[in-house]
Amino acid sequence: MPFTQAYERSLKTPSAARSLRSPACTCGASSIILISILAGCVPTTPSDPHWQGPASPVSVHSDPWIFRGQAARTIQTDHYAIHTTITDADFLQSLAQLMEGAYSQYRQLTPGLLPSDRPMDCYVFAQRSEWAQFTAAHTGQDAAVYLQVNRGGYTRLDWFVAYYIGEVGTFAVAAHEGWHQYVARHFKTRLPPFLEEGIATMFENIRWENNLPRWDLGLNPNRVARLRHALNDRQLFPLDQLITMHAGDVVGMRGGKIEAFYAQDWAFAVFLLHGDHGRHRPALEKLLTDTANGTAYLPAELPHSVLPDAWQPQSVKPLLERYLGEDLATIDREYQAYIRAITAGEDPTTDAP
Repeated sequence: MPFTQAYERSLKTPSAARSLRSPACTCGASSIILISILAGCVPTTPSDPHWQGPASPVSVHSDPWIFRGQAARTIQTDHYAIHTTITDADFLQSLAQLMEGAYSQYRQLTPGLLPSDRPMDCYVFAQRSEWAQFTAAHTGQDAAVYLQVNRGGYTRLDWFVAYYIGEVGTFAVAAHEGWHQYVARHFKTRLPPFLEEGIATMFENIRWENNLPRWDLGLNPNRVARLRHALNDRQLFPLDQLITMHAGDVVGMRGGKIEAFYAQDWAFAVFLLHGDHGRHRPALEKLLTDTANGTAYLPAELPHSVLPDAWQPQSVKPLLERYLGEDLATIDREYQAYIRAITAGEDPTTDAP
């Protein structure tokens, strides 16, 4: 139904957004496949300096949007156009603040990247049936894959599509998929899918303070729990296999292997960010910058594709070895030690510089 004037007023008033205290986590998937959700909490304190986010709310306004003949809304911010059938004003205000806050976090990982001058489109539906209708109409032959998503969303090109699964889960999906969307819009060439997925999972764990989102990119307790299960059950993928994989490779696998894939992706991304006193963080930042600029290392013996979204699995090993300055066997030993440490209960961020 059309929004009322009272709704319009509340949408424009940041203080109207509800205070959300539970952080959110997703058990993620690829930008082109699916996401399943795990909700959880991380004990935090308001003064914790590791949690970062916007200092003040952004301006938000709404415009009419029509979905399948029914009145809906487009929530406009500086960098996003959120098309939605959801009518909860407080939730939409929080969603707008979340996306802009996440955008700032994405930018911190790629500080020299020139931002796009066009808003990015997000589609967040109130009902799964609406999401399914949109997916069937807009994703062609890929719809059959996307429609397997039970709880969550997906990113296609530079727009993402999700539906409401509760506040915690929906916010987690939006922040996760927002990274895939940001990369699709701004990067000239493609990151290794396992690494892009791992970085996306770092944005899943969200805390709210004074109606504004906060992130600690090193913390994701649900991923740690899944990693511990995978380690104990001997479900971990060898690193030389993991780095060549994407989400489509695990869709038909058992649940434990799917969870292991995403938990290992998360662990590798956090290992690059924080492991060994942050030793690999400069290499990660350079890899992200070079990929965004289209200048990432590609061995001469491999074909240089003219397609910006092309990805060659055999390129990942030499790419990681070049940027990290170590052979894959050495990287693997360090990574396995990091996995053992964090699954034993060590804080994954304590090695940050």
